[in-house]
Amino acid sequence: MLTHEQRLKLAEQLRMGVEKVSHVSCEEWDAFPAEVQELAVPTSQGKAKVFSISAKGEGKRPLVLNFHGGGFIGKRMDRDELFCRKIANWLGALVLDVDYRLAPEYPYPAAALECWDVVRWAWEHADSLNANSEQIILIGHSSGGNLVAGICMRAGLSKLFRPLCAVIDYAPLDLKTNPADKNRSICDMPAERAQMYNAKYISPEKADDPFVSPVFAESVMLENFPSTLVISAGEDSLCEENELFAMKLAQAGAEVTCKRFTESIHGFVINRMCQWEQATELIVDFISHQLSR
Repeated sequence: MLTHEQRLKLAEQLRMGVEKVSHVSCEEWDAFPAEVQELAVPTSQGKAKVFSISAKGEGKRPLVLNFHGGGFIGKRMDRDELFCRKIANWLGALVLDVDYRLAPEYPYPAAALECWDVVRWAWEHADSLNANSEQIILIGHSSGGNLVAGICMRAGLSKLFRPLCAVIDYAPLDLKTNPADKNRSICDMPAERAQMYNAKYISPEKADDPFVSPVFAESVMLENFPSTLVISAGEDSLCEENELFAMKLAQAGAEVTCKRFTESIHGFVINRMCQWEQATELIVDFISHQLSR
């Protein structure tokens, strides 16, 4: 666990702004070259903006769909693309980075339905994408992790297809509980900010919907989950609900790996802070293992 002094230092960095701390350098871009193409994918919510990110490779590739964070209101950032470039290079995968609709202009269920439709489209068009429809991998960070959980539930209930695996990274999975009532660190975001995020995305009477708060999902909604990696951060107020959800997946019979990074804060993987290198290595190793089975 972090010491009090380390927490104070992190809190000061965050006051400076994550953008300053997590700026993507030219050297980082150059280290992970990729071809990036913007796609317009038809969905029930209208055309979805999706960025196709690929490195050099031959043959049918694994198909990774990445869903960024931002509390359902924050846009896709350059550090999200950097993560996708790394995945494309390290796994030889085609990565579809989904720039989904944002609240408050598009509150729930717009993003949830749009993202589900994008994944279905990717599965249906895997051949034309030169990708393997049996190697669909879902990765979601923060609010993107919430969306991934919902996609996995919809896939399991529909029985249309089953993703190979999923990664859920420090996701808000309980939007019903007041953020002020969750255990908070001094280097976590203020409860008022978390309350604002929730209010822009969902009305209180819908907050216990399992597609909004997956911790309230019944076992039947979880039993057909793919193999799932859940990453929690010890200094994050979402840590306990992440681990509760992982436990519920295991109790439903899903194969789940859960890892708490005790010295890390919310958003640490994409923002390249704290124990981000170990977490990124875990993600790549987890996916590589699933691909080799």
